[in-house]
Amino acid sequence: MCGWDGHRGWIYYLGVDNDFRRWGVGRKLIWHCEDWLGQFGAPKVQLMVRSENEAAARFYEKIGYEEDSFRFFYRRTATKRHREQQSEAP
Repeated sequence: MCGWDGHRGWIYYLGVDNDFRRWGVGRKLIWHCEDWLGQFGAPKVQLMVRSENEAAARFYEKIGYEEDSFRFFYRRTATKRHREQQSEAP
């Protein structure tokens, strides 16, 4: 799955079943995403790889992707009541 946020292209959760790796499937999926994102004028395509997924990191490096250094933050969604309780805490 890939997406365009108006500034850059993103590739999300691309994966190839073990039985079909090293057949060029991953590379073709990436090319398809890059071509689709190019229609929007995306100057850059980004993706995230879990730190323990060395095989994926090697794949992306092999096809020309560069590792970047940035901090990733997240917060789980919370109910309105949970947010109210947090704001009441000292």
